[in-house]
Amino acid sequence: MRRREILAWAMFDFANSSYTTVIVTVAFSVYFTSAIVPGAQLLVAPLVGAAADDAGRKKPLLGATYALCVAATAALYFVLPGRVALAMALFVVSNVAFALGENLIAAFLPEISTPETVGRISGFGWGLGYFGGLASLLLVRPLMSAGLDAGHADRVRLIWPATAAFFLIAALPTFIWLRERAPRTAWKGFRSYARQGVERVITTGHSISHFRQLARFLVVFFVYSLGFTIAIAFSGIFARTTLGFTANELVALFLILQLTSAAGAVLFGWLQDRVGSRRALQLSLGNWIVVGLASAACQTKLQFLVIGLLAGVGIGSLQATSRGVIAMFSPPSKSGEFFGFWGLSLRAAYALGPVLFGAVSAWSGSQRIAVLAATAAFVVGFVGLRWVDADAGVAAAAAWQEGEVAAGP
Repeated sequence: MRRREILAWAMFDFANSSYTTVIVTVAFSVYFTSAIVPGAQLLVAPLVGAAADDAGRKKPLLGATYALCVAATAALYFVLPGRVALAMALFVVSNVAFALGENLIAAFLPEISTPETVGRISGFGWGLGYFGGLASLLLVRPLMSAGLDAGHADRVRLIWPATAAFFLIAALPTFIWLRERAPRTAWKGFRSYARQGVERVITTGHSISHFRQLARFLVVFFVYSLGFTIAIAFSGIFARTTLGFTANELVALFLILQLTSAAGAVLFGWLQDRVGSRRALQLSLGNWIVVGLASAACQTKLQFLVIGLLAGVGIGSLQATSRGVIAMFSPPSKSGEFFGFWGLSLRAAYALGPVLFGAVSAWSGSQRIAVLAATAAFVVGFVGLRWVDADAGVAAAAAWQEGEVAAGP
């Protein structure tokens, strides 16, 4: 595999991180709640992936989701204070397109890697993504400096097309150099591919015994992702409300998390190839258990910043290594479908995790207890990985692919 093509694949992580950093994490969520609103859809992900596999058209579908996300993000410029319906519609469209694109770009990983290199390549892409997030944030920083409230709407509105332009330009190498190796069939029409996508997912359900390691891993992945999403969603809230972080201190925490996350993704990608997927994941989850216990006991801002170093390593390592496992367990002919299930599991955890955190916080009256509840998810994930056999998962993927090749078109 040419290094240029691997870099082109990784550049999509670099490019789309502008969306998650600026739109989801930093700016639009704040602007939306303070100015636009004063005072399930991803169940189709496996079907879209299955249809892309069947048609041999992962790249065109990736291009379509990329264009839709860029266009909807740029169109946020037209969202003025009080235009709630337009804001919600554009944010949902851009977010769904982003998520589907994230699954589709990940589905190329089995094609550009081997079980011996998948960790390093996945880690490189995820690590590069964090620098993309920082670069896009620096790009729009001058537009954010005055504030993200309704009084500065004229400046704030420029952030969204600037972010869209960053995503648009930075992802171009992906579409220039990344090749699709799956055989392409004659176009059969959207209705036909939708039907065949359903049929392929049903076939996978009937073949669950063959892909039992993948099924086990997805269950474990969902459980520890609950803890992960709680940590991501509420680290800032915990720092601000429990420890009294100022806005500038939260920015410093964010920078620490970005840089150490990049390091964690690259380091654990290398570890995954050296010591095996299960051991690398257990090391990452062990790190998260330490982070959770330390956070629950944390009393000072300095302590939390130090904990942030470990948390950043955990963020990058857990995401990159988990993606690598799905790639190892996916036959190239079913990679779009299987990464659709991966995306569905992750989004379900993102939806449920914050709800659980809020429920435990309200019931216990303490965010520290809620942090311990999130830590329990990491413990369950650590133990659950004992029932996932990585070698068997790789062998099952290879056997399925060999069977399809032998069967012919």
